[in-house]
This record gives sequence, C-alpha cells and structure tokens, in this order.
Amino acid sequence: MARAMTEERKYWNAEIEGMDPGELRRLESRKLADLAAYVEANSPFYRHKFGRVGVKAGDIRSLDDLERLPFTTKDELRETQEKDGGLGGHLCAPRNKVVRVQGTSGSTGRPLYVGLTAHDTEVWADLFARHAWIGGLRPGDSMINPANFTLFVGGLSEAVSAERMGITVTPVPLVSAGIAKLLQVITDLEPNILFATPSATWLLEDVIRSQLGCEPHELSFRKGFLAGEPLVDKDRAHIEETWGIDARNFYGLADVAADLASECEAKDGMHFVGQGCVVAELIDPDTGESREMTDGATGEIIYTTIDREATPVIRYRTRDVVRVRTEPCRCGRSSFRLHIIGRSDDMLKVKGVNVFPSAVKDVVSSFIPRTTGEMRIVLEQPGHIVGTNLRLKVEYGYDIKGEDRIAALRDELEQAIKQQLAFRPVIEMIPPGTLPRSTYKVEYFEHRFTQGR
Repeated sequence: MARAMTEERKYWNAEIEGMDPGELRRLESRKLADLAAYVEANSPFYRHKFGRVGVKAGDIRSLDDLERLPFTTKDELRETQEKDGGLGGHLCAPRNKVVRVQGTSGSTGRPLYVGLTAHDTEVWADLFARHAWIGGLRPGDSMINPANFTLFVGGLSEAVSAERMGITVTPVPLVSAGIAKLLQVITDLEPNILFATPSATWLLEDVIRSQLGCEPHELSFRKGFLAGEPLVDKDRAHIEETWGIDARNFYGLADVAADLASECEAKDGMHFVGQGCVVAELIDPDTGESREMTDGATGEIIYTTIDREATPVIRYRTRDVVRVRTEPCRCGRSSFRLHIIGRSDDMLKVKGVNVFPSAVKDVVSSFIPRTTGEMRIVLEQPGHIVGTNLRLKVEYGYDIKGEDRIAALRDELEQAIKQQLAFRPVIEMIPPGTLPRSTYKVEYFEHRFTQGR
C-alpha cells in the first residue's frame, strides 16, 4: 500500500473515492448482485432470511433491489453465533481462511464476533487510510494507541491499519499499562496524533496537569483522532484550545467496518468513505421505511457490506440516528456527510417528547466552564418511556461558588433545555469531580433501579 503522496492530494484512493457517481452506482450494483449470490450459496443464516421474505439471489440485480432484502440486527447475529457456535451461520468463508477475529466489547450483552479474511483486512486497511487522509493524518505521523487490544477494533485493527498507511504506532493499552506508563511513553516518544474519545480528553487533561505539571498544549500533540463519540462544537473548541490540536471526529463500527467516515478541514459533518465496499441507506428508525438521502434528511443509517468475504452483513441496523448532508462540501469532496444525532436505542420518550441523551449533554456542555460538561440522566425504572419530569445530575464548574450562583446556574440550564429540547428537566447540581469519568465512551445514564433501592 505504499504510495507516493503530496499534501495537495485530495483522496487516498482517488480511483474509487473520486469515481463518477453513475459509474460508482453500476460498480456497487454488480457487487451487490455478487454478494446476494455469495451469501445464498454459503450462509445458512442468509438463505433462511431470504426464504422468509421470498427473495432469491437472482432477484437482486442492482441497488434498486436493495429494499427487497431483509434487515439484519445485532441480536440476530448474536443468536446465530450462540446457536451455531463460532462466527455463526452468516460466516461465508472457510474457517481456515479467517485470519483475524474482532468484534464488539459485549458491554450490552454477548460479544458479537466479526471474522476477517486476508482480503477483508486489506479492505479495512484501505478504509482506514481513506478516512485518515480526509481527517488530516499522514504517513510519517505518530500516535500512541491506548485502546484495549482485545476484541475492540479500536485496538488491534486501528493499530495495524495505521501502520499499513505509514503512521508510527506505539501500543500502550491503558487498562494494562496504567496511566503512569502512558504518560512516560507520551513524553519519551512525543507522538503528534492524540488518539482518544472526546470524553477521555477531559479526563486526561486533569491527569496531565496533576502528574506532569504542565498544560496539555505543551505536549507534542498537534492532530486529534477523536472517535467513539460525536464531537460537538463546544467540546471541540475546548479540546482544541486545551490540547493545541486540530480536533476532528472519526466514525466506524466493528459490525460493519472499523472506519467509515471522518471530518475534513471544513468540519461540517463526517465524509462517508465506504465507496465500493459498503452501501449506506437511510430509514425511519420506527417503521423501517426507506428515506431518501437528501440534504438535511434524518433517520437511522444502515449498511450493507459488498466487499467482505468472511462475515458480510446485509441492511444492518446500526441504531445510529444521523442527519446527512449531500450538498458538495467546500473541501471539494462529493461524498455525503453525516452528523450523529444519537442512538435510537438510547432515545427516551419524556411525556411524549423524543429526547436523545447526546442532545441533553450538548446543552450541558455548552455551559462549560460554568459546568464541567459531565451529567447523568437518572432513570428510576427500566424502559424508554418517562412519564414524569426527567431528572438530571449536572456537575457545576470548579469556579462556581455559593448556593445562589449554583441555583441560578441550575435555573438557567433548565430553561435552556426547555427552549432547545422542548421538555423541562429537574436538575440536581453536584460538585465537580463527583461523577465517574470514562476513558472509553461517554456514560449518559444512572440506573437507580439496578442499585438495590
């Protein structure tokens, strides 16, 4: 994959990323038809699903036929892996051709295993390079990978794909190496890429001040490879000022591809980079009806892998609710862009109003430094229906002193949430540093019903 490169180059893979839309559609139609035949021949899981909706592989001739195929859910894949063992009934390649197994962490249930052949790892490496190039990363850059090198694709997959692109990677899994070792490696090797979740940067900045006795922007980092969570503008401004970096958001998911989209220099949504490998659709998250992918459209984004040998997925329900941009970006790239709104399986219905926890956190974060940005939604019972005023715990900022100032801040927050999100919460203001910090994904909820009350 070594290539001659210049900074003026727009794409990593110009042949496919810059392909004429009509030609790309014809290519992806052929690949979809091949995929349908491939899974019908090799996957008992998909043969059964096709049979249930009365579809045969020969019926799928182009992208226009995609809606005829059934959805695939994570629960279905977990079920087939539990029932059939190993990688489950949707494994299509011979087991001895699978060279890597990764997957989800299993934090919400049984882990979902994802198998990759040698060809599949090449595809993932190319997708990484595509999104990394758009995100401003270049061969010759260097990064420390602090992710857990278990099933999590943020560990092994990102490390080997970055290495293939020409980025220097030093693996220092935080869970095993510890914070002291991580800080030592940072100061010794001076990486220029900060690889973290947005929420982890807040935790790390306090650690750096207390243990290194300096400000984060005094370290060597200049580029932000921030993934795992949406990056809102208020948080971005804080991170860029604090760390002295160009902070950009990156997106992917193990179930489909570790790397699918990233922000360009315009920072107006993440450019989709799956051309020729992954087909994206937009659907109504409640009804499953297709929605046209027009500028400003919202819905759940779903994916079909049209270039995976081991464990392909068809019309995979991600539960990620997005807003898409289809107008040309000022960077000159024509691929659609996406903004993550939230997850449909996190969404609450508060007295009939749909509420995404990420939207609540955005409002709380907009009050930084008067708040720390940390908050929890307190749920008294399981389920997504909340018939009372939603309770929140919000940390006030370190410089907010006195009961009157704290009460005034609470009232202002409640009013802002009512105006922006159409519901009035009941907020409990708590001291900064009260809520546990995460080095991985942001935590939105405090489940009181699991605490033995």
